[in-house]
Amino acid sequence: MANKLRVGIIGLGSMGNTHLDIYSKIKEVEVFAVADSIQRRLDGSSKAEGNISGQAEGGVAGMNAKKYLDGMALIDDPEIDIVDICVGTDLHFIFVEAALAKGKHVLVEKPLARNYDEAKEIIKLAEQANTYVMSAMCLRYWPAWVYLKEAIESNAYGNCLSLNFKRQTSFPGGAFYSDHNQCGGALLDLHVHDTDFVNYCLGMPEAVFSQGYKGPSGGIDHIVTNYIFNQSDSSLLVSSEGSWTMQEGYGFNMSYTANFENGTLSYLLDEHETLKLFRNGYEPESIHLKEGMGYEFEIRTFIEEILSGKATNLDLLRQAAETVAILEAEKISIETCSLVSINIC
Repeated sequence: MANKLRVGIIGLGSMGNTHLDIYSKIKEVEVFAVADSIQRRLDGSSKAEGNISGQAEGGVAGMNAKKYLDGMALIDDPEIDIVDICVGTDLHFIFVEAALAKGKHVLVEKPLARNYDEAKEIIKLAEQANTYVMSAMCLRYWPAWVYLKEAIESNAYGNCLSLNFKRQTSFPGGAFYSDHNQCGGALLDLHVHDTDFVNYCLGMPEAVFSQGYKGPSGGIDHIVTNYIFNQSDSSLLVSSEGSWTMQEGYGFNMSYTANFENGTLSYLLDEHETLKLFRNGYEPESIHLKEGMGYEFEIRTFIEEILSGKATNLDLLRQAAETVAILEAEKISIETCSLVSINIC
């Protein structure tokens, strides 16, 4: 194409660098500008690393891109078409609002906002915008989770009986993650992935029952949640566990187990992206997955939607907002040690 889409990335932490790497591989896109309030990130002398091997490997060093210390200045740049927001959760709303006011397409990292009220405001802004807005919920595009959703919807192995998700690691450290008022603790920053996938795959639960405890962020950093879809029928068991409280050296555990009438799927994030199928009377089977991480497929989808002239998928964006509401219900459940119904208004 004659004119590439010009992207500006705000925030050069692990996710900002991950997104930068992916945009650099897409021929229809030019990384035109980056912004970060930390100078050493802009000059490439300091770079955040990701949880997963292969993530955030590149960086800005040697890149011919405009560099801003102020994200709002990047948004004001008239040459930029897309603003990719990878700043702290507490800043998501103000940057989305500013970018849409300037007529930019917007990709905003998870969670959509720091609280449900801000998430609802983003939905209203997206409804009025003439540009494309997307929440970066990578599990929706991760091959192993795409396979799981398709297996559930197609009844490939019969009815789904139970789902269990795990996402556990040691504390990431740093000023942002040490302040739960900014990051929301592991509940909002880490566990959000699995809660969003449950909502995306199965729809809004009727209620949640959660248990957890506070950790180094000062907020809830270890969570176990049961999602209740029919309070009069407990046939579908859905749960997830998220934690930042594992000891140093534990690594990063990202896994799921899905039990069906005629099979059990077990996934573990490792160097082989292992997804196994177990069935009575058969040898365990390894399922071949599409190569690549969800981040890449998510961003490629975002770019393809813009190039095709599609309007914002408001259903998916509303689901991202609903996820924040579910997480807030989980927090109340932990604090009250009670079953909490989810009421969206």
